[in-house]
Amino acid sequence: MNHDINRPINETGRIVIHLPDDAMFYRDRSYLPVAIDMADGEQRPTLLRSGDHGINYMAQYEIFSSLCSDRAQMAVDQRLLVAGMPVTPERYLGMWRTAIADSLTPADAAREHGIQACAILRAPLAELADSKSSWTSCPFGTFERFQAKFGDLFELDEHGTFSLELDLATPGHARAAYYAASMMCSKFDRSSINWRACIEIRQVGAQRHQSGLFEIAEA
Repeated sequence: MNHDINRPINETGRIVIHLPDDAMFYRDRSYLPVAIDMADGEQRPTLLRSGDHGINYMAQYEIFSSLCSDRAQMAVDQRLLVAGMPVTPERYLGMWRTAIADSLTPADAAREHGIQACAILRAPLAELADSKSSWTSCPFGTFERFQAKFGDLFELDEHGTFSLELDLATPGHARAAYYAASMMCSKFDRSSINWRACIEIRQVGAQRHQSGLFEIAEA
């Protein structure tokens, strides 16, 4: 993540979204951890470990690995505050443990907090015509079959590049996005700017925060 070193991050809350158990080949529960940061007087959701070249659903240990290498370290010298107050790394990680224990489905996150998780896929369509999944758990096996199922949602530009958005609150979309993105990752160079596979976190509607979402920091 890129942070303004001259302004502390003010994290005012955190929401953890849990995906369906079949969203990927691992059977352990996977998550999307979202920090709510205050910036310029507005609350903005930030997905931990975001990136443009892969659909990253995170195991619990991966959440803490990401936090320990970034935000928890920033709490040490107060480059990260919680509700405007300093917080110890131990206290901060404990807040995330609570958020994981209280994790929500994508549908509940949107309904209760106005936080929508969408998978975004974009790539030259012709280059994926012969792509096959290496995972036996893939629900469609080939990109051609994926297109047959979701093609009515594809948007094609004049260069033959498709764009697709899948709302993870819709049944089956989290699983489809993961396996489609895995085929794209196998096909394209990760340094290329000609394709994209990622999760976007958006604010939709009014937010109604659950009890305990916002906590006062303790030094």
